[in-house]
Amino acid sequence: MFGSRKKHRNHFKKLTYPHIPFLYNVAMKYMGNQYDAEDLVQETMYAAFRYFGQLREESKCRAWLFAILRTTFLKEKRQAGKRPLLAKNETYLELLEGVAATDISRDYEKKLETVSTQESLARLPEKYKTVLILFFLEDMSYQEIAETLDVPIGTVMSRLSRAKQQMKKELLREIIMKESKIVDIRRADMGGTL
Repeated sequence: MFGSRKKHRNHFKKLTYPHIPFLYNVAMKYMGNQYDAEDLVQETMYAAFRYFGQLREESKCRAWLFAILRTTFLKEKRQAGKRPLLAKNETYLELLEGVAATDISRDYEKKLETVSTQESLARLPEKYKTVLILFFLEDMSYQEIAETLDVPIGTVMSRLSRAKQQMKKELLREIIMKESKIVDIRRADMGGTL
């Protein structure tokens, strides 16, 4: 009895552990910060271990794990609502240590751009966000994405096309809003005229 549990656990590790970096990368794109991504991967691995007997084809372990991660993400999103996105996992004091004021300003701008991109990605419907993440950030082919999501390759291609269009609109909207704020600030500084 105890030998079979150990054998089961070792088989689980052998099949699933090589896919943890992939799961973590996807989780980072979904969650936007290290801590939530780690929690998502942990929940995914726990569920995978509990339901390991349901894995029908060992060659499709990566797709099976991804499906669990995606389901877990969607379930958490429904339950918790939106979470704030963090650009990096560092404190304000760490940022200030030994850095000149100009460097802080430049770093802050980069973080704002990162957060802006993450927020734009977060606003996309999940089906578009997923194909963008898998194609651009995980370098998966159309065929690999189709197998992972269990959809036809044509669906992957159309979702990716729509995802690119929507992401472009979101980023342009961010730029316009940012420029509008700059103009408002300049107007206020000049007494309402520009």
